[in-house]
Amino acid sequence: MFALPDKLPTILVLAVLVGIFVALRRRVNSARLNLWTVAWVLIFIHFVAGIFQPHHGTPSPTIWIVDQGSLLLASVFFIASLTSFFEHKKMTAGLVVLTGVPVLATLTGEAFDLDWRTLYITSFALIFFGVPIFVTLFRKVTMDAAVWMPVLMITGFFSIYYSCQRDYDFGLLSLFTLGFGLPAFLYWKRYRTWSPGVVTSAVGFVLWGMVFPVSHWVFLHAPGVKINPELWNTPKFFVAFGMILTLLEEKSGVLQAAIEREHEVNRQLQMFAGITSRLLTGVDVNSLSYEIATAIVATSTFRRVTIVLSTDGRTLYLAGHAGLQEDAVEQVKDNCARLWQMDHLVKLFRMGTRLGGTSRLIRGGELADLKLTVSDLPISADLRWSKGDRVFVPLQSTRGAYVGVIALDDPRDLDRVNAEEMSKIELLAGDLAVTVDNTGLHRQLARAEKLAAIGQLVAGVAHELNNPLTSIIGYSELMTDEIKTGPARQKLDKMSREAQRMRRIIENLLRFARQNTLEKKSSNLHTLLQEVLSLREYHIRNNDVEVQLNVAADLPNVALDEDQFKQILLNLLNNSMDALETTREKRIRIEAVRRGDRVVMFFDDSGPGFADPNRVFDPFYTTKPVGKGTGLGLSICYGIVKEHGGEVQAVNLEPRGARVALELPIKVVASLEPAVVLAGKEHA
Repeated sequence: MFALPDKLPTILVLAVLVGIFVALRRRVNSARLNLWTVAWVLIFIHFVAGIFQPHHGTPSPTIWIVDQGSLLLASVFFIASLTSFFEHKKMTAGLVVLTGVPVLATLTGEAFDLDWRTLYITSFALIFFGVPIFVTLFRKVTMDAAVWMPVLMITGFFSIYYSCQRDYDFGLLSLFTLGFGLPAFLYWKRYRTWSPGVVTSAVGFVLWGMVFPVSHWVFLHAPGVKINPELWNTPKFFVAFGMILTLLEEKSGVLQAAIEREHEVNRQLQMFAGITSRLLTGVDVNSLSYEIATAIVATSTFRRVTIVLSTDGRTLYLAGHAGLQEDAVEQVKDNCARLWQMDHLVKLFRMGTRLGGTSRLIRGGELADLKLTVSDLPISADLRWSKGDRVFVPLQSTRGAYVGVIALDDPRDLDRVNAEEMSKIELLAGDLAVTVDNTGLHRQLARAEKLAAIGQLVAGVAHELNNPLTSIIGYSELMTDEIKTGPARQKLDKMSREAQRMRRIIENLLRFARQNTLEKKSSNLHTLLQEVLSLREYHIRNNDVEVQLNVAADLPNVALDEDQFKQILLNLLNNSMDALETTREKRIRIEAVRRGDRVVMFFDDSGPGFADPNRVFDPFYTTKPVGKGTGLGLSICYGIVKEHGGEVQAVNLEPRGARVALELPIKVVASLEPAVVLAGKEHA
């Protein structure tokens, strides 16, 4: 006589529960939910198989194997769903096979009443000892293992011991007890919260595991006690309802986190939009760099932000930072002054792993040469991030020129180190790059307009001075014919020399003011440098100035006007000589190298450095004493280099000294856009 009327309500409830898990599985893509669904399908099969079990008498071995086997396999899937590697399909499948096969072998032996000790001992050994070995070999052992591994192995020892005595029921009873009792511990350890869903499921698993030893004790020692069979099924419903409630709690938590994240994103966008609007109005970039860094720290997952900019395409400086300790700030400043150049950053932008549109994650091992500081905050072990790693967001203008970088470090949440997180920062970085580039272009435009205006003024003044000066020179020459000797002749010669000096100054003014026709020819820079140094050899030797000349052996010839270029070299040399007059260490270093299709020359001196970086090449600007200089030397150099399609700029050296850099194209092409070399500070 079968038990359909008694079991039908339970079967219907289980069918509904299985339907709920299947429906949830369609909505939630979770490996754990997939394992739970399989487990509850097996529980449903267990109850359906129970329909065919008679109330009295010996059950069919096949039905008994299906009945008890589906129940034990369900416990295997519950345990597999609560491991630390449940998302690893191969390891989870290995655990299920390693446990499921010996479980079915044990049930088969029990169903057919086989007295095969080897079968039971082998099965129990695989289950109780094989699982700990499997986890140890393929997974890092956690603190949880210190609880369940000893329990499993002690139970296995006794199961094998009793099997040797041909008592196989102890091992089978242990499988059922631990199969549903162990998930209680694992369930709480995985969720670590006292929410209703977790508590209900954990308590349900505890009661479910106790059902088997308690029912066995009642069967042996109190056979006359009548207990409603459905009472033993109550823990199953605790577990099922608790799991469903846990899933709903998880979903609610995800929704709450999504809402909070949306609020954070909106706040981030509002902050970034406010910064962008001010950037586009022409506010000084340096004044906003600290605000930009602070906004990124406040609204993103990164706790350390460094913004490094370049105004000349080569030298770098720390423009803003947030979250850095004082020693880290000093290290970055020192690196910018002594170690880093834009070339280093351009190499970085080709390394690492791309996160978003432009940002890159670069491992610490690839950044050893940059001498970056490392955060003191602890980082949990994770393959996605380790100490010394950085995310770099290049600052690239719409013209394609790199003007700096934003370095991000020390993420709070590694799950947020992704393209979505970086997209907003990249947009802000793009606006910052455009502003920095526009600032440089505006500075160049202002200088060009100033030079054009002063050039017109100079041309007019020079022409006006030329007329009376010609008369003075003419009459002085006539007078020299009449006065041959004596004090009057000496005064006349001095007046004539000063008049000629005035004429040369006026010629310089006119040359600066108008575009002269260049007479370019292929010239050797090393030869020109030697000729200019020979002109000042006496002065160099008399003032104990050390001149170091380093010209690359493979330096190609450059198409230029030799006379005008000598004027450039002489002006730069004189400028450095004047700067060394008040210094103890007097050293000038001249270097010429090739970079791509351009030749770059560096004039370095050990003087005090430039005074005002924004006025280096302004006409008539000088910091020299009255009568020492006209303030036209560097301005004339600037104009001549521009006519040659090149660039000249300057920068201070650390801890002291100055550098003027010339960059000239090897082949002069009218449409070639000049490249930026250095920006700097003046001591004209």
